[in-house]
Amino acid sequence: MEFKRKVIKYFLLGLFSIILFSCGNEEDNIPNCNDNNIEQKPVFSAKKIISPSNGSEYTIGDTIILETQNTDTVKLDSVVLFLDADRVNVFDANESSFLFTTSNLITGKHIFGIESWYKGESNRTDVSLFFKSDIAPVQYKAKIINTYPHSTKSYTQGLLFDNGQLYEGTGQWGESALKKTELETGKVLDEYILPAKVFGEGIVAFEDEFIQLTWQARTAYVINKKDLSLKKSFTYDTEGWGITNYGKDLIMSDGSHKLYIVEPNTFSVIKQIEVFNNKRAIINLNELENIDGKIYANVYLSHNIVIINLETGKVEGNIDLTDIIPDKYKNENDNVLNGIAYNPENKKLYITGKRWDKLFEIELVETN
Repeated sequence: MEFKRKVIKYFLLGLFSIILFSCGNEEDNIPNCNDNNIEQKPVFSAKKIISPSNGSEYTIGDTIILETQNTDTVKLDSVVLFLDADRVNVFDANESSFLFTTSNLITGKHIFGIESWYKGESNRTDVSLFFKSDIAPVQYKAKIINTYPHSTKSYTQGLLFDNGQLYEGTGQWGESALKKTELETGKVLDEYILPAKVFGEGIVAFEDEFIQLTWQARTAYVINKKDLSLKKSFTYDTEGWGITNYGKDLIMSDGSHKLYIVEPNTFSVIKQIEVFNNKRAIINLNELENIDGKIYANVYLSHNIVIINLETGKVEGNIDLTDIIPDKYKNENDNVLNGIAYNPENKKLYITGKRWDKLFEIELVETN
């Protein structure tokens, strides 16, 4: 009997100790067992953006008013407005409409955010809006100054002058190459032939090398200028379409409405630019040429070259080449306009197309 009493006594003492350990010491930050005394962290929702809707299109310079409503009963302490990664302003939480000016934006997508604050915690909601250019492009046509022969075996993907010498990058599986070409005759003087498994794309001259892109293989071939021998190759993350110089960096296209400023040795993306005119995004950006700081881009499957301000993303000019494209190529879906070369030595501009039999020196004529 005495043994049972001792067992019960020690059991009760142990149970009491557990209760004290679990429920007692506030100084050690151990919560009290009374649930009503446990401090709950605030749980709340951000202000909801009810207008404009996600994906809406605007023109640079438009005033954007975000209309919001509270989605919780808590009285917020404040709200912070964000435009992309930049904090714009802090407002009283009672406000429901928030105004943004957009005159300094570049074209493309921008993210407008509202960050709600309550008792030291924040919650954010965003809306993505797209911005067209606020200027109408200057319209040009082309006047033919000279006509030169061009090989119908060349599926032109890139065209450039380097130290007065014409080079051409060509595509198609089993036909892709970088060619050193004589302008006056169209004769191929030398070439580097790409592996048959890749589809060659645009070319660029950089320091003592040429770099040629490929389409879906996403591989760049680095070729010696001196003898057109292969130095190396490396891969990159997008499809390759067009490429040109931009100071110490390069610019490339991938067939979308975006241009990418890339580091020359690895093609790591430094910045991307979304290209818009005053009506829409310009997709199918293809062969590129930098002429006095403006980017000239063939628009694939069209008769147009657009002139792009890379600082703003705006299309500043549109060259309609319909009148000079030979009739047999005007309705083509394959042998289309592609190839822009500017010779800085004589300041002349040249264009051609895929498998065309002619290459044209042209002069731009403003039409508006």
